[in-house]
Amino acid sequence: MIGFPENSVLGINYSGMHDSAVAVSGPDGELLYACSLERISRVKQDGRRPDALLDEIPWRNIARVAVSTEKELLRAESPKSFLHPNPLVRPCSPQEMRNEHGRLFHDFISSIPVPVDYVCHQLSHAGSTFWASGFNSALCLTYDGGMNNCAWFGGLYDASFDKGIVPLDRFATSGYARISLLYTFVTALLGFTPNKHEGKITGLAAYGAASARCRDILNRFFGEDYEKMERIFNWRFVGDKKNSPQLAVEPGALSQFRTEFDSISKEDIAATVQSMTEEHVMDILAKACAHGWKNDNICLSGGLFSNVKLNSRVREFGFKNIFISPAMTDDGSAHGAALDVLFREGRLKNAAVKTMSVGPSFSESEIEDALREAGLKWEKIKQPEKVIARFLADGLAVAFFSGKMEFGPRALGNRSILAAASDKDINLSLNNRLSRTEFMPFAPMTLREDASLCYENVAGAERALGYMTIAVKCTDFMKAHCPAVVHVDGTARPQLVDVDKQPLIYAIISEYKRITGNPAIINTSFNIHEEPIVCSPGDAVRSFVKSKLDVLFFDTGHMVRRT
Repeated sequence: MIGFPENSVLGINYSGMHDSAVAVSGPDGELLYACSLERISRVKQDGRRPDALLDEIPWRNIARVAVSTEKELLRAESPKSFLHPNPLVRPCSPQEMRNEHGRLFHDFISSIPVPVDYVCHQLSHAGSTFWASGFNSALCLTYDGGMNNCAWFGGLYDASFDKGIVPLDRFATSGYARISLLYTFVTALLGFTPNKHEGKITGLAAYGAASARCRDILNRFFGEDYEKMERIFNWRFVGDKKNSPQLAVEPGALSQFRTEFDSISKEDIAATVQSMTEEHVMDILAKACAHGWKNDNICLSGGLFSNVKLNSRVREFGFKNIFISPAMTDDGSAHGAALDVLFREGRLKNAAVKTMSVGPSFSESEIEDALREAGLKWEKIKQPEKVIARFLADGLAVAFFSGKMEFGPRALGNRSILAAASDKDINLSLNNRLSRTEFMPFAPMTLREDASLCYENVAGAERALGYMTIAVKCTDFMKAHCPAVVHVDGTARPQLVDVDKQPLIYAIISEYKRITGNPAIINTSFNIHEEPIVCSPGDAVRSFVKSKLDVLFFDTGHMVRRT
């Protein structure tokens, strides 16, 4: 059973659709624990009831629960946006807005044994980034696909520790087109899984060029044919306890669209929708600036901002500092909801995120039990930084399991696969081992003091660069020495490593740099294709056995080498 101080607040994201999660903030706002259901159930983006997570909660120390959605369906009384550039050709009437939580949702909420507060979903997203950023004030921009019982799918907020998070302009689902839906449409159009593989489109875009003809077609689907595009998607198993909900495409629906893109390559389609997405958000920011809504700091959250290239464009708009919620998708809204309750109660004092390694951790005996059950022989090593650095220098891939699991979509060193970044061909060979198909290169881990050696213009993005949420341009030195982590457009999505936050990873990279002269290593998530990042020692052992990785290492010193 996990332990928390008295008067902690538990945040929950549960919509019956995707990314069910919990996050516990202490009485002053410190993030103490957070976990997505997928990591326990082993079903990616699992949106079922998070009972398996709540079973571990010591309710006696939880003062309140904050749910990142409204209690009832709210409609926008004044749906006009000053910022959003794409109103629907035919706005939805109140009767057509049927995005309500059903009986199963309310049954779940009624089972919670402490008082429940409901927090607007977009406000929860804004809270997950602003309060966590450490800024005293900022503009917050949120944008996702929307949420049941919420009138909005995004908005711009003025945030400060004095006044809280105040909406300046919001984007009504009933009145405006969602660029996030267009991106999901292209994901499905190109044969990938919608609401799951959008990151593949981001990576693929760098191999193509935006096409005027493709833009004309996509503009039509983002305009007059928006309803036609929207109707091909349908959520299945919403609120189902047995089957994980999924966003499905109506059978045969895409064939009518694909013929329109004849002779346009997948790469050019991806590049076009990426370009349109960036221009869409730039337009919103330009209108905000024209309205006098300005700040040196910008905070981003919502599924749209899992797009690291888009985040880079936002930074280039002219903000001095940028922060993106490390858990920017809906699971992170659980954290933002809890912080909103603490702010309204006047208790929020320590919300700036220090680490996202706040998930489950496991004992040495649990690690040994998992190894024995799999019939694996292990050795215990001393000075692991020297041993692992030498493995990396020799070209081996190391599955690395350490401490508490990270919260959010990125592996940040505690559930990671580490490898040398000096071999540009390792992307293909390592993806083959893991049965993955990726267009984005692996991400680099770099010592924070080597940031300027490896990346250009990092000032103002330092906080974001701790969480692998933004792309930056690589220096010529980085391109020459660590080509495996440099995309075809010359960028990377790095994680800067601090000695006080991740001492063992820091020591490994330092030793690797001493041996090879190279300042960065590969960090990719420890999982095999279409599985969530590993959580438990059992998950780690199974993934290691199924894959063709060379070494499995636990920070207890337990190590297995493939023979």
